[in-house]
Amino acid sequence: MLEKVKWFINASISLDLGFWKVSDWTSAKKFEFTILKYLEIILNLLNIKKFRLGESHVTLFGKNIYYDTSFGIAGYQSMLTRHQKMLKFAKIEKVKTVVDIGANVGFFSLVCGDLYKGVDIYAIEPVAKAFECLTKNLTESNYHIFQLAMSDKDGKENMVFTEENTAVSSVIRNETGADNKEIGDKNIRFIEVDAKTLNTFILENNLEVLDILKVDTEFFEYNVLKAACEALKRTRYLHIEISIENNSNYTFSQINSLLYSKDFNFQLVCFRNFTDKGDGPIPVGDFLFKNIMKE
Repeated sequence: MLEKVKWFINASISLDLGFWKVSDWTSAKKFEFTILKYLEIILNLLNIKKFRLGESHVTLFGKNIYYDTSFGIAGYQSMLTRHQKMLKFAKIEKVKTVVDIGANVGFFSLVCGDLYKGVDIYAIEPVAKAFECLTKNLTESNYHIFQLAMSDKDGKENMVFTEENTAVSSVIRNETGADNKEIGDKNIRFIEVDAKTLNTFILENNLEVLDILKVDTEFFEYNVLKAACEALKRTRYLHIEISIENNSNYTFSQINSLLYSKDFNFQLVCFRNFTDKGDGPIPVGDFLFKNIMKE
């Protein structure tokens, strides 16, 4: 228990330092965010407040932000720090359209909305409870919200999720091995959701260019991309979470094999190891690719 507490403190402080360095917010805003983060965590851990997905929120800069775990807006801070750092490193200009697949409660979409003024963001999330938070968090007119799963086929998919951590919701299929993922929670629920291919989605919404395509589908990324050739042809940058450890659904090489054709060619720009180490094993990583045929 003591070791877990030490790990949490070290990880949280490291995240705070990165947040203060990366974010362009004023010092006053950063201070308010940091105080709110710790206050909400303490209130939840002491059971003074009880985390309830769809209800639990903080009021930040005059706006309610609904979160997805008992750690409050720490997940939002992770996006503001780690994901924003990668996007800034790539120096992406003239961003008009972002597609956020696996949007969960919308933290990545909020980061992009703050970073790229006037951008249209298409946030896609299949799980109803997470989608409820998504609609509450993304209220401005430039956010377009869809309750859908992205897949390699149009129709229906089965998903598994836990309300204690909707960020690890995943499509399950016996034939792919995707259902072998350990969620580590007793409160697991199974649902059927509507699904479309990314190709179908972009055609239905008349998306000519995807400046940033973000894919985070918990072991289902390969299935999403293999039916997305037309979408990838129109994509400038791909931000994708790739799971390597305990992944029986695809390999890193299989993902890479989908990122090259006569119509597109994605080059790795930067990545983040979830262990926050520069070398050694990469159990899970965030990877940012640039389509060099869209330069």
